Amino acid sequence: MNDEYVHSDSNVIYVDQNIPGPFEDSVEYNNIVCNFNSQLINYCKCDVSCSIESCLCLMKSGDANYEIAGCTLNFGKDIGNSSYPIIECNSLCSCSENCGNRLVQKGPLDCLEVKTCSNISKGKGLFTTKVISKGTFICEYAGEILTLEQAKKRHKLNDTLKKMNYIFCLNEYCNGTQYQMIIDPSEVGNIGRYINHSCDPNCIIVPVRVDTPLPKLAIYSQLDIAPGSELTYNYGTNSFGSSEEAECRKKCLCGNNNCIGLMPSDKY
Repeated sequence: MNDEYVHSDSNVIYVDQNIPGPFEDSVEYNNIVCNFNSQLINYCKCDVSCSIESCLCLMKSGDANYEIAGCTLNFGKDIGNSSYPIIECNSLCSCSENCGNRLVQKGPLDCLEVKTCSNISKGKGLFTTKVISKGTFICEYAGEILTLEQAKKRHKLNDTLKKMNYIFCLNEYCNGTQYQMIIDPSEVGNIGRYINHSCDPNCIIVPVRVDTPLPKLAIYSQLDIAPGSELTYNYGTNSFGSSEEAECRKKCLCGNNNCIGLMPSDKY
């Protein structure tokens, strides 16, 4: 992976990929470590490049993950609603490093810039210095992988100290069972931690698996993005839930015409 970014804040440790969080004596934490150290057993034996007809990784994915010509996300796969995961070729595969099914593992774009937003109440944001075409992989949202109990404690502490909450909870469903992965890049994370929420975002997060069963939270552009633009994605659902839940939500500062007024805040 090629990631040359660093944090300007010396209190934040830069990592280019997810790592297990602090030790916890629990079955959930042991499962995190086990999956983190595991290797996907499926791999392809393609000579140079891969195709849906011959590549085991693409067969497991159900279709081509990327438009091979431009290495952009294949939106025709019905991303977000498909029953098939995105599985890239991995370190065991015999295909070339230039195979069209290797994208997220290569690292973030080199045109990303962290700076203060025009609305200074938002703080810092992530911007692009170049044109980004629709479907382009931008970067991961990487940090510490937490257990549910660790996430709840950190969330409560953030609320008490009036600190920003970076915790992201991914819910996946397979055969009627829910699987959760919780990422917190607040103190240990990559450049993805600076992407702000928007009710009308120009990016989306998609889980992508490479070597391990634990997915990478890959951020892709969902439309063409002009130089100088801020990169945004929707942090969660737009439903308010109960009136009590709505009262606990922070004001949304995205400034879009269809802004719902409050930040998303889904329960873990």
